[in-house]
Amino acid sequence: MHVSPIEESWRRIDSWLAAHAPRTFSSLRPPASQAAISAAATELGVEFPADLIAYLRHHDGVSPGERGYVSPEEGGFSFPGFEPYTLAQILSSGRSQQESWVRYEGDPLMEGFWHHDFVPFARNISADGLVVDCRRGESFGAVGRQREAEGVSFGEWRSLAAFLEQIADSLEGGTVMTVGLSYVPVVDDGMLLWEYAPERPAEPRSLFDLGLVDPVIAAPGRTTSHATLNQNWPSGYDNFCLTFAQDLDETELLRRFGALPETRRPRWREEAAILEQRQDARVLLPVVRVGTHGGWAFGIEEGLHLFEGIRDEVLRRVSGGTRVVSLSYWDDGTISVSLFDNGELVTRYDTRSAVPHGAGDPFEVFPGLPTPVPEPTPEQRRERLLAVCDAVVRRCGIPLPPPGLAGELDSARILPLLPDNNFGYPEDNFKTPVPDRFASLVDAATPERLRRVLAAQMSSLAAETGLDTYAEVTAALSLLSEEDHPGVAEDSALDLRLRRVHAEAQVIFAEWKDRSVWQDRAMAARALADALNLSARESLGLVAGLRQDPHWRQDFRKQLTDD
Repeated sequence: MHVSPIEESWRRIDSWLAAHAPRTFSSLRPPASQAAISAAATELGVEFPADLIAYLRHHDGVSPGERGYVSPEEGGFSFPGFEPYTLAQILSSGRSQQESWVRYEGDPLMEGFWHHDFVPFARNISADGLVVDCRRGESFGAVGRQREAEGVSFGEWRSLAAFLEQIADSLEGGTVMTVGLSYVPVVDDGMLLWEYAPERPAEPRSLFDLGLVDPVIAAPGRTTSHATLNQNWPSGYDNFCLTFAQDLDETELLRRFGALPETRRPRWREEAAILEQRQDARVLLPVVRVGTHGGWAFGIEEGLHLFEGIRDEVLRRVSGGTRVVSLSYWDDGTISVSLFDNGELVTRYDTRSAVPHGAGDPFEVFPGLPTPVPEPTPEQRRERLLAVCDAVVRRCGIPLPPPGLAGELDSARILPLLPDNNFGYPEDNFKTPVPDRFASLVDAATPERLRRVLAAQMSSLAAETGLDTYAEVTAALSLLSEEDHPGVAEDSALDLRLRRVHAEAQVIFAEWKDRSVWQDRAMAARALADALNLSARESLGLVAGLRQDPHWRQDFRKQLTDD
């Protein structure tokens, strides 16, 4: 198969960039000198193929942007998914690889992972890279992909000239190029971007109904929620969360947790166990068993999963118009206590982390709380838990433990609430910003235009992820451009649908293709919830950041500027 000389491919690439992406063209560095190239080859102890020499004699990599590194978002030239090295980086990376792998030279078990004569010339954001084979023989000059923990593979490009020719073809034809993943060249604001080109996947398998199945047990003798206190507490309770809500009954507590009404029934402690869901592919619909005592409703969760009663989203909802105390304990000795009042966090005591920003001092709110001990013994764990219980009882008058935990209690499976869209920064009320290149356009847009843009972008995202296959979603999308569109009402058909999508994405052992689709769909569900509940200016960044169409930027820019 004929392959154009590398100089010809570079000429085509330069011409295309100069005409279509001048900012990217300007990022390419001048040629490396022949003397510097020869010196680098000598230091690495290899012979550079003629293509590698010609490649560096045309451009010596890419100049770093204002951030101090090569960034396509700042106009830096890149290969599909990979950043080209300068000669200095080739030398530095080559030395590092040789030093790391010298101990494995000659080991047959490491064959294919690395070789002294592999020369890296590009890398991606992880530890993967592109290499040129400088071993003498038939493979001399071939380009291979280095994948972390998998080694180096060849076979896609017989030479660097073939690799660069394919890039030139892709740029001129606007066609997909696959370098591990498939990318398509896109131009925005004078810059070249290689955008991931996803294929529309098949509809994923739903594992929701499996999560509704209760274990079959031989029930012990019946007790009631008004039985005497457990004198051996906390023996036998290794991982649990107890949530108390003042002046609520069992029905209202279950509703606020997000209970599925069709799953409500009395359950024994053994029936509420969900340990098997850590091994099976099924949606995690945790069970909360509830009761009342002394003016407080209580709910208990047990198992090896994230308890609903420790999530701020849940505690804010449960504490609306009342007070809520949540106590969780893990078998490693971790203890957490949260106090919420009418949807606001009052304080939190956690043996693993500091007090959240804006919360009160837990040692003042709950006098007598023990100071955390690093690596406590089993006996210290029990003593510390009992001390925490005593402090909570004194402060709130809550019975700990509440009676009847080991018996049959009213209960239901929970469809977890949607997570907050703050990505771990609740104290800053963090919202995903729009990309910097669009910030001025968004700032200049009128609220009416932003609503139209948000509606268009969200509709496109829903189509790309399959979120628009649900009638509840399509009905909501039709209202987004209206000034007074409704938000997502608690437990509405739309809220339940979005929560169900999110629950599907949490399945641990699902097929990876199915899980990937559900995760993309779940992120789109979060974006739709924000689009309905927040202003267009606050919610637009997440929607835009999740778009999958490689050409979304052009559409976005046009929607923000066209009259």
